[in-house]
Amino acid sequence: MDDSTKKLVQDSWSQVAPSADKAAELFYARLFELEPTLKLLFKAPMAAQGKLLMKALDGAVAGLSDVDALMPVLQNLGVRHAGYGVVDKDYDTVGVALLWTLGQGLGDGFTAEVEAAWTEVYGVVASVMKQAQAKVELSGPVSPREKRLVQGSWALVAPIADTAAGIFYEKLFEIEPSLRVMFKNDIKAQGKKLMQMLSTAVRGLDRLEEIVPSLQALGKRHVSYGVRDRDYDTVAEALLFTLEQGLGPTLTDEVRAAWVKVYTLLAETMKAAPHERAPAGKAQSKPPGAKSSARTGILVVGLLLVVTLIVGYL
Repeated sequence: MDDSTKKLVQDSWSQVAPSADKAAELFYARLFELEPTLKLLFKAPMAAQGKLLMKALDGAVAGLSDVDALMPVLQNLGVRHAGYGVVDKDYDTVGVALLWTLGQGLGDGFTAEVEAAWTEVYGVVASVMKQAQAKVELSGPVSPREKRLVQGSWALVAPIADTAAGIFYEKLFEIEPSLRVMFKNDIKAQGKKLMQMLSTAVRGLDRLEEIVPSLQALGKRHVSYGVRDRDYDTVAEALLFTLEQGLGPTLTDEVRAAWVKVYTLLAETMKAAPHERAPAGKAQSKPPGAKSSARTGILVVGLLLVVTLIVGYL
């Protein structure tokens, strides 16, 4: 990029900066209109996020005066984006939203020449961040993006927790009517507990790898209590139906896939645990009704078997 391109960007930005809050509001409204799923990646309140955005843009535009010094800053930002769940296509969506926002803020001043300058500069910036991000090796069975999609979508369901719990149990009993007689406690109270545990489980996704050994041990015990593989599938179906009702269009194919990925990982880890028999003479007897009680416990918390590990109940 030449000096004239840099100057066009810096001069035009100086006209937008005084109305930074409004510009940020316009930008995010357009961004989420283009790709609603992106809203789930943001944990900070949007007002605070908007201020961070404007500050970052100020720094980037000013940094055009010394591109060599700006490059390491952009590379570090690209690396951080990997941990936030940003992917290449998001940069393109951001570029479209940014140009649209500039057009709204500059009006007639957003000439073809100014638009071309911003397009060139943003292309360079995005390319640097993409390249830096591509070098980041992510570990773990669930990606940062999948975690954030699950956490962000659950945050939208949590405010209607009581309704969601009712939907979940109604669907669960519709799929498998025989399960209804196994629930002796007040279903509304059980629903509150379910939602509280789900919230804990979703927050605990950032520590998912730490609980795999405990999941395996739990899976071994459940086999001995007579827990069936199809119990996990029944709960999964009821959970996805509940999310569909609570999230509506927000449950995009990508968000649904993230939930399926997380649930499948937890369920398969437990189902695949080795079914070892106790050494001869050391088998422990179980009290009457232990199998029924254990299976009921699985169905009560469903997906939330893992939550008991997270909050330290087992």
